[in-house]
Amino acid sequence: MPPKKSAKADGAQLLKNDLKNHTIGSLYLIGGEESYLKEHYLSALEKEVVEETFRDFNYDVFEGASLSADQLTQAIDSYPAMAERRMIVVKDLDVFKPTAALKDALPDILSDLPDYVCLVFYYDTIALKPDKRTKLYAAINKAGCIADFSHLERHDLIPWVKRQAKAAGKQIDTDTCDYLLFLCGTSMTSLIPEIEKACAHSATDFVKRSDIDAVCTKVLDAVTFDLTDAITAQRFDRALGLVNDLVAQKNEPIVLLSAIARHIQRLYAAKLAMQSHMSDKELMELLGSKSAYYARKMRDSAAQLEINWLRRTLLLCGESDVAMKSAGSDRQKVLELLLLQMAANFGEKVGR
Repeated sequence: MPPKKSAKADGAQLLKNDLKNHTIGSLYLIGGEESYLKEHYLSALEKEVVEETFRDFNYDVFEGASLSADQLTQAIDSYPAMAERRMIVVKDLDVFKPTAALKDALPDILSDLPDYVCLVFYYDTIALKPDKRTKLYAAINKAGCIADFSHLERHDLIPWVKRQAKAAGKQIDTDTCDYLLFLCGTSMTSLIPEIEKACAHSATDFVKRSDIDAVCTKVLDAVTFDLTDAITAQRFDRALGLVNDLVAQKNEPIVLLSAIARHIQRLYAAKLAMQSHMSDKELMELLGSKSAYYARKMRDSAAQLEINWLRRTLLLCGESDVAMKSAGSDRQKVLELLLLQMAANFGEKVGR
């Protein structure tokens, strides 16, 4: 495959290269689940393109829902004032499913952008889902850059966490980074305040697990570990307290049920993997996780459980899902009943 086409295949890397080489193009689509990276690279484009002194004349921001073809055309046709280039940012307009006001005009607009314009379609609250079947996609991919920023993988996140900690005057080792990612998730936007809290809490030069436990907020997947541990330890009051806390934090019971069911499915998969003598690497692939810590944690938890209890619990989760979706059901009560049945079944050592 030719080098240029290869670069186009990874729009995020192409955007990084454009910034590094100071070769900013005329059209970018920026989206993805990692808000921190989206904001970072939008800001980097602004700094590269827009001269701060004349920012008010050469920087326009539009909301996609209310943007008309005339507004966009007028902004594009306006020459930069006392600067070489101008930047236009359109937020939350799905160019592959444009509004009626733009549908007919957009292909022509995007196919003939002047060199002095840097037009950015920024996907903030909507998903960037390029439709490769369309002529518009071909035109955008040829003339511009589609940069989709997903959550970073572990091998990229851990060095980043260490740099964040170092900037706060602390150090954190790889194992503790793994623990932080397990507990707090992999969203960089969410991780920043958690890293700051852990660093501020640390009384030494090193961030420890105890610092993370003391001040950091757990993501839902991490709480489900605690929930299952509480049930299997015959601590129903603890499990119920965790659920009540999650509901108080505005988590819908049906979302919590989904998280519990997903967690039990993974525990069941880990149990089967243990019986098949799978390696940690194979288990990571089975779980769809890049974290060796997460795989070990799942394996250790599964080792304490009977496979028949896991099977019975999966059936209970399915029955609870049906009950929750019934008209007039008290969803929180259905969830509490599920926890009670899980605890009762474990206490009775189902199927042993």
